[in-house]
Amino acid sequence: MVSSYFYPDGGGAESYAYNIAKRLVDGGHSVTVLCSGQEKRKKEESIDGIRIIRLKPDFTISTAPIKIGLLFDMINFVRNGDFDLIDINFHLPYYPDIAALVSKICKIPSVLTYHNDIVKDGLLMSSVAQIYNYSMNHVALRSMNLLITPSPFCYNESKFLKPFTNKLVWIPPGVDIEKYSVGKSFKIHEAYDIPDSSKIVLFVGVMSKAHTHKGVDQLIKSFKIVLEEVEGAYLVLVGRGDMISEYKKMCEEFNIFDNVIFTGFVDETELIEYYKSSDVVVLPSTTVQEGFGMVLIEGNACGKPVIGTKVGGIQYVIEDGANGLLVPPKNPEALASAIIKLLNDEDLAEKMGANGRRLVEEKYTWERVAEMTERVYEDLI
Repeated sequence: MVSSYFYPDGGGAESYAYNIAKRLVDGGHSVTVLCSGQEKRKKEESIDGIRIIRLKPDFTISTAPIKIGLLFDMINFVRNGDFDLIDINFHLPYYPDIAALVSKICKIPSVLTYHNDIVKDGLLMSSVAQIYNYSMNHVALRSMNLLITPSPFCYNESKFLKPFTNKLVWIPPGVDIEKYSVGKSFKIHEAYDIPDSSKIVLFVGVMSKAHTHKGVDQLIKSFKIVLEEVEGAYLVLVGRGDMISEYKKMCEEFNIFDNVIFTGFVDETELIEYYKSSDVVVLPSTTVQEGFGMVLIEGNACGKPVIGTKVGGIQYVIEDGANGLLVPPKNPEALASAIIKLLNDEDLAEKMGANGRRLVEEKYTWERVAEMTERVYEDLI
């Protein structure tokens, strides 16, 4: 596997790759991951039987790690290894493009796992993204033997994948349904001295300049409205990012700072308790760059209703009125109305949470996902 980042670094795309790799190892396969690594990470380590080689980047562009000489490093690494197949984990540029070229030079079958379209806001970054999508990215996609996408949006609608539908396979993400179980927790309440009776609105995601499409600003605007209707509610924002200071300023300007909690990074064990402590999980993304929305099925797996916007993969994950509610993007009033509805109607929230749990058990288990991936690999080899 080649990935820009890999567990425990990164977010949903890296979690997807890790969970596939872990279960392939459990099934008797040998998996090596070549990725970028931070200074604090070991250059080589083993996690759950997965061999991981981390290369220190020379610099980053936005969040994409760049290493000069990566092409030659990767060619030597592949030629010295006994690999049957390369799976390229794509949600950022550069590493996937180099890996696609290496697979052709070394004549090894290759699969590219395509998580999301690359789209950016602003004239300059939007133009750069478009140039990339129709040049390097297009060449990489065309050179692959097969393309896997976890995103139902990308599978059905991505204009960049349209020319390659004959080699496209949809394999959704999964959840460990043993870890992410239904149950009530008061972990958030205890950690932040919140009354047990208080309602909790939960957001989980990266809060950086490169991830403004997550819509945290829209959520903060909507929560100001929520507090006018649901007294004593709290908004809990889980994750790191260089935009947190800006979001805190927004909360101060809206006079809601005392009811908004920024937790920073939370490990998986604690995060599961946070899901169980919440009353509703919200993902207010604003662009198609949200290829799926892992937090939605994680929240559903814990029996929680979810709210998301009608963009990207979210509109395929949430069955409006069944396991959650869909609202228009960049519409704080509609988002606030949906949140208020679920906070005030406990029976409806419980029903949607139960529906969500059943949906996850039927469609989104890692065992099912790994089996589908293994079949794709075997057919290709």
